[in-house]
Amino acid sequence: MRYRRLCRVRALAVVALLTAATVGIGTVAGSPVNAPATAEPGSGGMGQVVESHPVTIPSIPTGAAFSAWQLRYVSQNTQGMPWTTVATVLRPANRIEPPVLLAYDAIIDALAPQCFPSDQLQAGIPAQAATGVMEVDMIYLGRALERGWTVVVPDYLGPDGEFGAGFVEGRDTLDAIRAAENFPPAGLSGPATPTAIFGYSGGARGSEFAAELAPSYAPELNLRGVAAGGVTVDISSTARALDGGFSGVLAAAAALGIGRAYPELGIESYFPDAGFRNAVSSSCILQMETSYPFLRLGDHTVVPGGGGLLDVPAVAAVVSGLRAGGYGTPSAPLYIYQAMNDEDAPMADTDQLVGDYCARGVNVTYVKHPGVEHLTGNVAGSPAALDWLGQRLTAAGATTTCGMPGQALIA
Repeated sequence: MRYRRLCRVRALAVVALLTAATVGIGTVAGSPVNAPATAEPGSGGMGQVVESHPVTIPSIPTGAAFSAWQLRYVSQNTQGMPWTTVATVLRPANRIEPPVLLAYDAIIDALAPQCFPSDQLQAGIPAQAATGVMEVDMIYLGRALERGWTVVVPDYLGPDGEFGAGFVEGRDTLDAIRAAENFPPAGLSGPATPTAIFGYSGGARGSEFAAELAPSYAPELNLRGVAAGGVTVDISSTARALDGGFSGVLAAAAALGIGRAYPELGIESYFPDAGFRNAVSSSCILQMETSYPFLRLGDHTVVPGGGGLLDVPAVAAVVSGLRAGGYGTPSAPLYIYQAMNDEDAPMADTDQLVGDYCARGVNVTYVKHPGVEHLTGNVAGSPAALDWLGQRLTAAGATTTCGMPGQALIA
């Protein structure tokens, strides 16, 4: 089934590439800035742009002309220590006025820098097909540019690739918004800029957690709405759902990413095979899946005294603290959508999250898509999610599904 789904994703990207022109303005001025760099406290606030250069983006399937820049900006890691990471800003020539901003959290699901959006956007469709990264995301980026939206695409896992660590995903997304608003060539209106956030699957984590963190971490932003689909609500639940399936290796990648964010856990010590650790740490999603299909986490970990990695008390405590809903209460309206046959993000977890939000008075629109699973759920649900964000960016009020049967609409 997974091989068929991957073929569908590739076919969509190829069709879009063949049926729409791609226009990128600007020249590459140096390689992507992915090397870790530490910002000294007091050198500038979160979102400060410390370096920028124009780049060429070769393969977004759109006829809309746009300019593109890569920014290195100040944010922080999971422990709250300043660092710099990278985002790509896309400004369409047909930009609507007054300008609006979309923070687009692309799917990463990996630890290696070449899998991050800053590299993948410049690499183009052939590299994306080989790595399994950003193929469908490129289609939706094209649609956003055609709407006249300025877009910022962050490397929201930071320079260390802290995959699975929710705080870094949310903070680095919010600081990318600040960076775009601080960048004069983007032509935005600073914190007053109407802003939305979008992400699916791995990208939904950054979007979801940014929504929860925004009221306390970035209250100055004019955040009009957040759309997140195929959300990994609970890492432990998703890891158990993936175990032994085609994407089981993603649980190992997330474990290693959390180990980077929380070095005190000593996660690498539970993976005795250095070759396996290095292979996972240096590969993108499709490369991992094809190298280690149907992986069981227990076959690659050793826990003293027996049991699984998620049974280690210190690990379980950290993972429990990374569950969606625990970062804060969103103040912006949310659009959450879910494939009803999702094998990667259990629907029961999303149902529980939405119920919790409704009980807290959050404005949530929850849409379930029958007959599709995780990857095809992206195709089924993301266009409507972008439409919903468009309505929020024009200041239209959002209704809620809270109080409806199951707190949800069936698409």
